[in-house]
Amino acid sequence: YNGIDLEILEPRLALDGHGVTRPQLEQAMVIRIDNSIGPNPITFTKSELVGQQTNSFVITQVPNGSVVEKWNQGTSSWHDVSTPPTTSNPRHLLQLLQNRLIQSGDQLRWKPSSVSNQSQSFFEVIGWDDGSFTPPPNPALLPGAVEDLRVASYADGELTVSWNPPTSGEAPSRYSVTTHNGSTTNITITTDTAIDFSQLESGNYTFTVTASNSHGRGLETTASQSLLTFSGYVQAFRNVSLEQGDPTVVRHGAHTEAGEAAIDLYRIAVDVMKDLPNSHPFSWSVQAGIHGTFWTTVLQLKQGMIDEGFLTVEEADQAFSSWEVVLNNCNHWVKLWSDAQGTDPSTPTPNFSVVFIAWHRLYIQSFEKVVRQILINEKAKNDSLFATELANANVETWALPYWDYRTPESSALPQGFRDPSYNERPNALYTDIRGADINAGVPLSETRMPDGDLGIVPVPGNNFEEGIDVSAYFNQSVALQQAQTLFTQFNSLAELSPHAVAHDVIGGMSDEALPRISNWIEMVDLAREDNVLNLWSSHTIPSNAGPELTNAIAGGNYTNVYDFIVDKHQTDPSAITDLIDKSEYLQQFFGVKSSIAPSLIGWVPTAGLDPIFFLHHGYVDKLWTEYNSLPTSAYLQESVLDIAGWNFTFWEPDGNGEPALITYSTWKNADYLAEGEANITSNKVLQACYYPSYVYDSVIPTNVNREPLPKTSNGALALLENPAFAPKLNVIHPDADTSTPGNQNTITDLAFQVIDLELPLPAGLINELTTPQTDPENIRVAVEMVLNTPMNVSENIGVAVGAKDFLAKNATQIQSYWDSWNKDGGTGNRDGVFDPGEGFALTNLADVEMDRGKSIKTMNNLSLARFNPLAMSSNAMPGMVMTTHYSADVSFPTSQQFALDIDIIRQDSQIGIMVLSATPTSTASQNTTLSEISSSLHQNITVGDIAGNVDALRYLEDNPAIIYNPTALVNIDLWADTHAPNASTYYDRAVDLAFVYLATNPDLALEHVDNPLGALQQYLDTGLSNGRSLDSWMRTAADSYKVGEAFESDFAKARDYVFGTLV
Repeated sequence: YNGIDLEILEPRLALDGHGVTRPQLEQAMVIRIDNSIGPNPITFTKSELVGQQTNSFVITQVPNGSVVEKWNQGTSSWHDVSTPPTTSNPRHLLQLLQNRLIQSGDQLRWKPSSVSNQSQSFFEVIGWDDGSFTPPPNPALLPGAVEDLRVASYADGELTVSWNPPTSGEAPSRYSVTTHNGSTTNITITTDTAIDFSQLESGNYTFTVTASNSHGRGLETTASQSLLTFSGYVQAFRNVSLEQGDPTVVRHGAHTEAGEAAIDLYRIAVDVMKDLPNSHPFSWSVQAGIHGTFWTTVLQLKQGMIDEGFLTVEEADQAFSSWEVVLNNCNHWVKLWSDAQGTDPSTPTPNFSVVFIAWHRLYIQSFEKVVRQILINEKAKNDSLFATELANANVETWALPYWDYRTPESSALPQGFRDPSYNERPNALYTDIRGADINAGVPLSETRMPDGDLGIVPVPGNNFEEGIDVSAYFNQSVALQQAQTLFTQFNSLAELSPHAVAHDVIGGMSDEALPRISNWIEMVDLAREDNVLNLWSSHTIPSNAGPELTNAIAGGNYTNVYDFIVDKHQTDPSAITDLIDKSEYLQQFFGVKSSIAPSLIGWVPTAGLDPIFFLHHGYVDKLWTEYNSLPTSAYLQESVLDIAGWNFTFWEPDGNGEPALITYSTWKNADYLAEGEANITSNKVLQACYYPSYVYDSVIPTNVNREPLPKTSNGALALLENPAFAPKLNVIHPDADTSTPGNQNTITDLAFQVIDLELPLPAGLINELTTPQTDPENIRVAVEMVLNTPMNVSENIGVAVGAKDFLAKNATQIQSYWDSWNKDGGTGNRDGVFDPGEGFALTNLADVEMDRGKSIKTMNNLSLARFNPLAMSSNAMPGMVMTTHYSADVSFPTSQQFALDIDIIRQDSQIGIMVLSATPTSTASQNTTLSEISSSLHQNITVGDIAGNVDALRYLEDNPAIIYNPTALVNIDLWADTHAPNASTYYDRAVDLAFVYLATNPDLALEHVDNPLGALQQYLDTGLSNGRSLDSWMRTAADSYKVGEAFESDFAKARDYVFGTLV
């Protein structure tokens, strides 16, 4: 080790240090003054001490194993000046103190040594001012101020400070960089014009750079920069729900005291709304018609609105020419609007089903605002019929109650909806075109559903005419804890159960034949009032009437089946009921296998006319709020909404309480928009969805057993689950194994046949990626199925997943099991069991027949999904075809099957699915098609998943061969550390998304380009709530943006655009 003269260490350290040549220190010679010492502590982290007006120093705090020594000129030897004294002898202590006092001309040397892998890169120097005079430098000999000082973050926890040399004054020999973060100050000396500071924490940093030479220091240049580390980014949103509502408006359960009070006010508002003319946007007809009407074509809709007084001819012409049509805007009307916009019938209809839960949230939120305004207006009237009831009511914060019908204690229809009259007036919340049992107060937990509505039950199929317990449907729950990979899966689960089931059972699907017939007649009459005459009654004698019904119609000289049913219902009801089992036509509507709920809420066109509809959807909406609080919650992405491009347009009160047409998003294909005008504004939809104008009284997400789930969501991580980071695996178009190739994709064609998903990885690797015990990344395979279903039929579908070979050899047994549900086989009104015969047995992959117990256990773990392609299974609207997408997690049942330790799936098994249908030869099955199945990799990122910080999903995408490497998949993070130390991290993913956000929002680029994670924090803090788009640049500009001579990834393009164009 070379001796270090203090004159070399610091120009101002010694009293007589002028004119001495001071060569640069070696990198090993690092001195630091700890910030805990002295009244004005300064921390030095590089080679020299600059700017310290101190003339005497003492060495201290040298790490164990290292020694600092001072040269003793008198003895020509080195003396230890750092080791703590071990003597109490005063003379020895005085000598030690003298040795450790460092003054002009003294030489030091540092002998570092590593002990227990601790860093040995510093020692401390304590200095004090001895009062000596320091002559001022000559300004003419000093360097000028540095120029173009910039601070930026290019790596996690790092800041890079860069500058250009001064262009005035004498040349500098070194630069001093002072760093201050509000609590500590650091000084760094360098001869470079850039320096990296690493291992920093989140905070605000101020950097002062000064050029110096042997004559002293020049003028200071200062710049500040905020830094957000990835850890700080994640922690900032820990246990914070993705959803932030307005706490001044609270929605209560319908069976609570507050909920009952809200229902009483709701009754008043509905009463007033029903008295308003159809031309008023707040009228009951308009508000219900937003969800649907009987008019199923654009021409019908336009003429109907004119005939019924919704619009004048001139207003209708304007509304339809500008596409500002509010009625029939529910996502169930995909056929109407896609046809109206000239969609090529040979191409698949866009995925409109993904807007289900978002559209209904904004719909009932707008409706809630309308009801509140009606109450405010009514309370202000001096002559209101409801003055007494409104006198002390807090109508300004009225909120829509919700009906939690999945909880047995609150599953009965709220009392306020059951009585035909209230306070000697007709009860505006009551309708007799509703399920008779429901109106009578029978709890939903005790109702029975006909077997025609099978497929959304937790275990499918039965042949029991008396039906099954409806609670079996609800017991499927929304399975919040299973919607772990993508929002569309949660959307699908919520739409199917409890949403669709509740529509059916509230609508009377569990009723006996006579009340169903009565409702059927009233529904036809309502359609006729709207000039829709082809609803059921168009057939003089239906082709599937059967001889008995045909003879009854002809023998009674009835014009059509409708007239026959109306007359017999009044005069001889048994004449109808006695024919039901003998007529396929009557069975379709009134039989035990019927999937039609003939009532207001059971039909898309009329569902909004039943006041209970909005409380039902309030509960479905609450499930989304609960989902948003879970650690596995996922954001609804703009790109998903952009695929749909649906019309989110509603009537709401403006600031003066007057009706105003509010548009959150416009039609994707709307050609009326001017060139360049944005017609997709999904970010506005997200703003309203994640910052709703209300909160719920209780947010306790539960699993299917009603047990609480942890509320530990993290918006920072959920943001990183953007679909752009989900590698696509493949797309297949199912084709049944028949003698006629091509287009054999109806449910009739595909039922109980194996469909090869053609995944590039076998079952064992799917399980490896998913199992947290072996692979902390928790990567899942998701599939999305595209189905087309006519709305005048309803096909209930189940999907099983498993090893292809196993499904194929057990197809017959699986079909028999599908039909064996026994509602009475369990205990309590929430139970039921499959009840196959004693001889029921599946065959394992070794061709060995399994016993009945193992066979049943296997069947319980084959299910991937049970659903109805329609949101409600009772829509018999002729001519309507709906395209729906169902998303599901393939990895979940795959892992469950491996856990059984039964030979039904093996490491090399190829995964397939099997479509299950209770009635594979029915008209519904013949007209429902499964046109496409796509698969992709997804990852729900939680704090536990990012421990290693390697972006496993991206690593797989960049290195597809790893998918076939079982050793690598055991722990992708560990494998990447060994084989690819520069692998992309979650920090890199976040930065990529941040630059996309900046490209999308150019006005934020200058503020956040040097601290990209701060851009994502801005989006979560204020950007989303202000309606900013997160990533629309990727879909609107990225394709046309070229980087150099080559087309790069969208993320590279975004970064280049920000640096090359915006800053």
